[in-house]
Amino acid sequence: MQVLENGLFHVEINELGAELTSIRSKTTGTEYVWQADPAVWKRHAPILFPIVGRLKDKTYTVDGKAYEITQHGFGRDLEWQARRVSDTCAEFVLEPNDDTKKMYPWDFVCTVRYTLDGASLKKEHITENRSGTPMYYEVGGHDAYNLCWQDGEQITDYYVAFEGTDALCRIVTDENVMLTRERVSVPLADGRLPITRDLFANDAVMTEGLPVRRAVIGCTKNSRTVTMDFADFDYFAVWSAYKAFDVPYVCLEPWSTLPDGSYLDHAIEHKEGVRVLQPGQSETLSFTTTIQE
Repeated sequence: MQVLENGLFHVEINELGAELTSIRSKTTGTEYVWQADPAVWKRHAPILFPIVGRLKDKTYTVDGKAYEITQHGFGRDLEWQARRVSDTCAEFVLEPNDDTKKMYPWDFVCTVRYTLDGASLKKEHITENRSGTPMYYEVGGHDAYNLCWQDGEQITDYYVAFEGTDALCRIVTDENVMLTRERVSVPLADGRLPITRDLFANDAVMTEGLPVRRAVIGCTKNSRTVTMDFADFDYFAVWSAYKAFDVPYVCLEPWSTLPDGSYLDHAIEHKEGVRVLQPGQSETLSFTTTIQE
């Protein structure tokens, strides 16, 4: 476990999956990251790499050759090599091995860099193609934040706010949670999407075309906020587990790419938003979370 720390927050990141596991306030003692109750959802903030979401028939093809890969990719389930940069910065590196090559044929280096700056935590995803052919990849966040920061609150006191719009363009999925071409409008109240259990009855609220790529978790009963800025990511989802009881967390999920669609074939290059790197090319996609107490 790598620890980042300043005068405001104590942050922990697990080398397994390079996963953020804790952001704890030194002022209020509040833990903002979901603590992975296995009875509800066993993860904290997994990194989605090299795919996002489910695959049609659990398969994709490269030049006609079929590959199977786990949902959201293997990045969240592997050990990353950690390198401490400073008290407030650490990097985690993932490279291919024999097992990943069976699922994903390219040579790559994926580096995730966490930097704690005041009340903000920046997460940079740096992906490099070390293969001799164009490399298709996807990357995304799945960061779960606790709700009910103060005594006496309920999840229905919370919302996710979006700037510059009075409705979300929600991407409709089918019974297998595959994308469809259908879009529906989800009205917002003063820019706010209220958090309720039934909101996630059909899985995540996936959206595109946001005029401002920023989402804010807020509460009607206190003035604290958790703000995520994700200018590098074209797609965004809000999710929580749909259970028979209220679940006290919500995930903010910036995605480079959408999950697979029922109307698509299996070719990875046809996925909505999939990114491509030429041999030797690299790029960085980042998002930043800021906590205001």
